[in-house]
Amino acid sequence: MITWMQRHKKYLVITIWISTIAFVGAGFVGWGAYDLNKDRAASVAKVGNQTISVQEFQTTYANFYNFYNNMLGGKLTQEQADQMGIDKMVMNNLINQTLLLNYANDMGIVATENDIKEALKNNTNFQEDGIFNKNIYYAALKNRRMTPSDYENSLKRDIIINKLQSFLKLPATEKEISLFASAFFMEDKLAVSTVMLDASDISIKEEDTKAYWEKNKANYLTKKSFTLDLIKLPLSTTTIDTKALEEFYNQEKYNYKHEDGKLMSFEEAKDKASIDFRLKNDKKIALETYLAFKKGETSATETKVIYEDDTTLPVDKIQVATKDEVLKPIALNDGYIIIKVKEITLPEPMSYEMAKKTAYNDLLTETKMTALDKKAQARLSTFNGTAIGFVSRDTVKSIAGLNEAKSAEFFSYVFDNTTKKGYKIIDDKAILYEVLEQKLLNEEKAKQYVSMISENVAQTKQTELNQNLIKKLASQYKVEQYYKGK
Repeated sequence: MITWMQRHKKYLVITIWISTIAFVGAGFVGWGAYDLNKDRAASVAKVGNQTISVQEFQTTYANFYNFYNNMLGGKLTQEQADQMGIDKMVMNNLINQTLLLNYANDMGIVATENDIKEALKNNTNFQEDGIFNKNIYYAALKNRRMTPSDYENSLKRDIIINKLQSFLKLPATEKEISLFASAFFMEDKLAVSTVMLDASDISIKEEDTKAYWEKNKANYLTKKSFTLDLIKLPLSTTTIDTKALEEFYNQEKYNYKHEDGKLMSFEEAKDKASIDFRLKNDKKIALETYLAFKKGETSATETKVIYEDDTTLPVDKIQVATKDEVLKPIALNDGYIIIKVKEITLPEPMSYEMAKKTAYNDLLTETKMTALDKKAQARLSTFNGTAIGFVSRDTVKSIAGLNEAKSAEFFSYVFDNTTKKGYKIIDDKAILYEVLEQKLLNEEKAKQYVSMISENVAQTKQTELNQNLIKKLASQYKVEQYYKGK
């Protein structure tokens, strides 16, 4: 647990917002239509005497989208984003920020030109060899379709809020640190036992599976599919002039970086730059082909059916297209592709034969869990486990046939519950436990991690203060929201 806390300590306390200028990786995404009064077309809301611009909304939406997309391994679709209500999160985030900005303004807190210069100078995203580079700065903004003015206004707002936060900062007291340390580093002496199912515990008949499918038909749907007409335009194969390629690299070199952020040399970036160079030169032909295809003057070279979980084509763009729409050329590593969405087939209920295997497996899993839960409850009353000594949240060892990761999951469950006896079902077994003895505070560990504990106490107090302050300010400053959402 301690190792996990060290690696993820910045996520241990829930913060009120994700910064509007979380710059790296924050590309723009389509966030749907919004309903604005024509007289307020440049704003999505007004809070107190300050407005929230459409640009701010788009930039913050892009940051939120990328944040959750990274959490999901790059698989977040626009449809999922809409279901999650990311646009509503963004509006709440921006309104909260602007409430604080109004309050800071009334308190006379400002961001000076020097503050902004210092923030830019110290941003590693805009540095080359540790020094601020204006060309990198402008290139990065250009790639994100932001003007220096827009970015620096966002930066200014963040600086003001950070100043306000520093004024309101509450340090951790010794008693609070001791309380947190007790929660983090308490130790339990456990006895454990394992319960598993026998083959005779489970019996599923054909009629059981069919009845289960009948009851849960809505869960067994075919995948949404798209019939596409495609034109693939491979990269040109003409010889690239080395001098021209080097000039292209010099213009775009800030896009070619190692994982540590350092710029690649021309030789290191040559292969990737060659592809980008060809894509740039081929773009005119791709656009001409797109227009001809759209007008019906040229035919598709391939027709293909794909499903909504396809990874070979840009499904995020296809998902939001309408029937018969022709998408603008999309650049891939091997050239351009032009897509016409010929048909859209929505999900529909599967027949029993189609869903039978999946329904059986779901019923089997559910039946096993129910049977295992019942068996574990029955054994708990006569529990007689094997003592494994004292453990804590950060104990790293395997118990009861579990690997270290599963054992850590079990320990976390024990410390998150207040019962002396209990059980946790993990995979195909139930681990029963009894707390035999408890140590409330490990002084040695508390001293070792006092800095981290102090930081988490301060963050917890700050979050609580921020949340209460936001509630108070919401009643003090008038909020007008023009964005209507999905």
